[in-house]
Amino acid sequence: MGAAARRVGFVCATLVVTFLGAGVGPASAADSRNARTVTSSAPYVMPLEDYASYQPQTKCRQKPKAGILALADWLVARGGGYGPISRPCDGTSTSEHQESRAFDWLLDADDPADKALAEAFLDEAFAPDDTGAPAALARRMGIMYVIWNDRIYASYDQFQPRAYLSSGCRTKRRCSPTLRHRDHVHVSLTRQGAKGLTSWYAAQPVG
Repeated sequence: MGAAARRVGFVCATLVVTFLGAGVGPASAADSRNARTVTSSAPYVMPLEDYASYQPQTKCRQKPKAGILALADWLVARGGGYGPISRPCDGTSTSEHQESRAFDWLLDADDPADKALAEAFLDEAFAPDDTGAPAALARRMGIMYVIWNDRIYASYDQFQPRAYLSSGCRTKRRCSPTLRHRDHVHVSLTRQGAKGLTSWYAAQPVG
């Protein structure tokens, strides 16, 4: 399935509409800005996944599976660049890249167009669906956490945004744009998401 087909499928699966409801509850657990949008639950036959727990890397896998490849293709079809999925296993650190279930979407936080792309993705991922279920798209994609521009959005914290500083940095001032995730959006998937076994992948067109 090509990137263009995935993009069309995603648009159908996550139809974004103006959020007009009042008193429906918070539009997103991640950020109040997401009160602007809701996403459609119509394309899905599988039930909405619960918030994923943290699933640390336990093995070394260098071959990406279908889910992470599909998500990477879809993100790059929106804009931005294709960063790494797999990373060599050094035996001294833990990273979902070493299990080939993380993707670095190359965007520059200092570039207005790139920043808008990242913010639009976060808005969609953490918005509620039309049944009021929060962070519906992120849960259906099997997103475990996202790191972007000094913030982390983790499923095990219901995608509430938290300040993020890499363990490799003592201060922001002495931290590189890469370690601060200002030159890419890091997306880690659960094992089921990386395999393409959660509901978003099942709703994508075949071919």
